[in-house]
Amino acid sequence: MKILSDFDGVWTDQEGEARFINESFTLEVASDLGLSAEDARSEFDGFLRAAHAAPDRHGWWPRGFLTAFVDEDELLATGAVCRYLDDGGDAPGAERWRVGIRRAGYGSAHEYGSEKFGPAMRTYLRDHGHGLVEGARGLCRRLRDARVELVIVSNSPTSKLRKLFNDAGIEESEGLRLVGDARKWWIENDEPRAEFAGRSVHLDRPHYRQILTREQPDLVIGDVASLDLAMPAAMRREGALQPSTQLVLRQSPNSAAWAVGQIALDPSERLVDRCVSSVVELEDLVKGP
Repeated sequence: MKILSDFDGVWTDQEGEARFINESFTLEVASDLGLSAEDARSEFDGFLRAAHAAPDRHGWWPRGFLTAFVDEDELLATGAVCRYLDDGGDAPGAERWRVGIRRAGYGSAHEYGSEKFGPAMRTYLRDHGHGLVEGARGLCRRLRDARVELVIVSNSPTSKLRKLFNDAGIEESEGLRLVGDARKWWIENDEPRAEFAGRSVHLDRPHYRQILTREQPDLVIGDVASLDLAMPAAMRREGALQPSTQLVLRQSPNSAAWAVGQIALDPSERLVDRCVSSVVELEDLVKGP
C-alpha cells in the first residue's frame, strides 16, 4: 500500500501558530492605529466573519487564483482580512483600518499584512519550536513494518521536512520518501474547475497532478480539502487514479464544515471519503475493518 500525505497540518499541529499570528497581527494594528487591543481584536474578528461569509473571494491567492478557501486553514485569516479591507469591506472599523494603514506608510492592507506575517511566524517558531505530532515516530515504524510506503508531499522545502523528521528520530528510507516544493498551490489556468458543495475549485494544478500521476497512491491525506484532495478526487473521477483510491481529511476543530460534510455524498461526487482527527489513525485505515 502507498500513502501520499500532506505535511503541515497533518504531521504538525498549526493551531497554536495560527492563534499566535492572528493575535500578534491585532496587537500590531492596535499599536499602529492607536486602538485598544480589545477593539482591534473585535474588529479583526468582524472582518474575518465577513470573509468567511464570502469564501469564493477570500483565502489564498497566489498567481491571481484562489487556491484554498479562508475557512479551510486558520493560517489564511490575516491574509483574508487584508484582502477584505483592500476590496472595500464595510464591516465596523474597516475604513478606520484602511486609513490607519495608509497613514502608517503602507499602500495596501495586503502590503501591511505581508510585512507583519513573517516576523510573527518566526517569533512563534523560535519560542515554541516546530515538531511532529505525538506518536509520529511510532506510526512511521509500524507503517514500515506493515510494508506501507509513505510519501510526504509538501509545499515546504524538502530540507525542512528532512530536518523535522530527523529531529523526531525518523530517517528517510525505502519506506519513507520526502517530496518538497510540491507547488500544490500552483494553478496554471482558470479552467478546468469542479464544484464541491457549491465551491468552485481550480483543477489545473500541473505540478501536483504530475506527482499524483507518478506516485499512484492508494490513499491521500491532507488537512486542506481544496488544496490537498480536490486534485486526486478529480483524477479518480476521470480514471487517472484508481477508483479505490481513498481520500482522507485530517480534521481539526476548525475544519471547514463543507469539507467534512463531503463524506455523506456519493463516492463519485465527493472529495473526502473519511475524516481522522490525527495522522496516527492512518494505522487503523491500513489495517482495514
